Amino acid sequence: MQDRYAGDLGDYLKLGLLRFLAPTGEPASPRLGVVWYRTAGETDNGDGKHVAYLRPEHRSAARLRQLDAELYDRLAAIVASGERSTAALAAAGVLGPATCFFDDVLDLRGLPVNARPAREERRRSWLKRAEAATAGCDIIFADPDNGIRSARHRVPAHRTKAVKNAYLDELAVFARRGQSLIVYHHADRSAAVKEQAAGRLQDLARELPIEPIAAVRASRGTTRLFLVAASAAHARYLTDRLTALIASQWESELSVHWY
Repeated sequence: MQDRYAGDLGDYLKLGLLRFLAPTGEPASPRLGVVWYRTAGETDNGDGKHVAYLRPEHRSAARLRQLDAELYDRLAAIVASGERSTAALAAAGVLGPATCFFDDVLDLRGLPVNARPAREERRRSWLKRAEAATAGCDIIFADPDNGIRSARHRVPAHRTKAVKNAYLDELAVFARRGQSLIVYHHADRSAAVKEQAAGRLQDLARELPIEPIAAVRASRGTTRLFLVAASAAHARYLTDRLTALIASQWESELSVHWY
């Protein structure tokens, strides 16, 4: 996650899903913790510029706004202010008031490339702070720029650009203490999206001590997957919410691939 993404189309779909799965004002709603996997901003591409949907004259504005008018209007205000950041999202109340946010930057660029122990320690320290910030939460949403990787991936976590990924041994820390997970994963062209969804859910099943339930696919613009895996305490709740999602107006934007 980068500050420049705040309020863009991907953010609207992401936050809309989280608000649906953990709605505010309902007694049974679980407490959400957000681990942004926030990285330093980049300026070499056009990412984060997809905010035209917030203009009333945009061809999809009316249809998208009706999905969650409150969220739409709050994101529009953030973008109009010119102060786009994860901190602005939290301050705007885009998720419930009980939500815990962790947005420390994960950045290894200031360390020599051959200083592996120091790089590994910096990432471990970042993870420990994320754990502490979300200790009282039921469901953790992890939001890396690119998606998940096995701890045995050929690009190890201490590499500079590895900050764009959440490694499964890191996510296992949350799962081991009984927290369920929703994790962003950016689909690519390596296989059909449905196959990628199945493969990433299998990765979760193999490396995390919780049960995968489904991948939620958002295909407007670029294709995004949100991988849902539950502890025993939340499995029925999340299954019911995902079933309700299929029958909701969000179904036009968010499809569910069951594990």
